[in-house]
Amino acid sequence: MVVTYLPRLVHTLRLHRERGQGLAEYGLIITLIALVCVLAIGAIGGSLSDMYNIVAAIFQ
Repeated sequence: MVVTYLPRLVHTLRLHRERGQGLAEYGLIITLIALVCVLAIGAIGGSLSDMYNIVAAIFQ
């Protein structure tokens, strides 16, 4: 009895593990993209603020 269900159980467990691994990889990729965006905004934030103030001064 157990011998007939064992391959199916192993296959099911392997699929579940691979799905969890893919989800973790997507989470890491999204975290890396968010970190790059935050660093880029922090790096160019000062110049964007200056540019906004110049444009706002033109319209006043």
